Amino acid sequence: MKLQVGPELTLAFGLLFARAAGVTLGLPAMLGVGLPIRLRVLLAALLAGALMSRASVTLPVAAGVLPIVLLVIRELGVGVMLSFAAALVFGAAIMAGDLIGAGMELNTGGLLRVTTQIPNVAADAFGTLAELLFFIGGFHRTLLIALARSVDVAPLGQLTLPPPSALIRLGGRLFVLALGLGLPLLIPLFVLALAQGAIARLAPQVNILVAAPAAIVLAGLFLLTLDAAGLTAGITRVWSSVMAEALGWLNG
Repeated sequence: MKLQVGPELTLAFGLLFARAAGVTLGLPAMLGVGLPIRLRVLLAALLAGALMSRASVTLPVAAGVLPIVLLVIRELGVGVMLSFAAALVFGAAIMAGDLIGAGMELNTGGLLRVTTQIPNVAADAFGTLAELLFFIGGFHRTLLIALARSVDVAPLGQLTLPPPSALIRLGGRLFVLALGLGLPLLIPLFVLALAQGAIARLAPQVNILVAAPAAIVLAGLFLLTLDAAGLTAGITRVWSSVMAEALGWLNG
């Protein structure tokens, strides 16, 4: 039913606001970015207003508040599921940085960044790079396109959701994505660890506990410098792949 001024219009805006709020409230937290709640609510209201021209809704058959509450919960769930793809890439970057930082012996202390516990400084740097590429590469626009298409794929006023099978498969790729990002650096760091063990075995008079950490950190920084362009390109490719699969989840 096309929208008219009345209860349908109010319900449609409220449900669109709940769906957009699921994205604007969930995505910054998943990316480890701190944004004021008022700003997130304002962005959700603006997105809901922009999507009103695509919306249509039917009032619930059952009377009372419970059907409306169920519909709002469903819309919040759709929004959070849309932001899951972005959180997946951020998690993969953090995991790759954690593995590389452990290989560089940087995991001696944790950093508390917003509400996300960062294992080491390398993981923090990888996560920040992934966040920057998310906006620099324009992938936030892809997320907005997915939000707009979700209005057609998962219409307002229904309790059904798009099939979650593609989203589950996407979540299962977290470790694969992290390994793909970190493998070019993990291999030489592993060789350095083997060399450290060999030196400790063959030359026990060398104080390996004093000399090795500094050498490994310097070698790791040198390797990161050499692989900076490849790492940036790799994270960008991962963003493109994951966001394309998110659009495919919405039959895009």
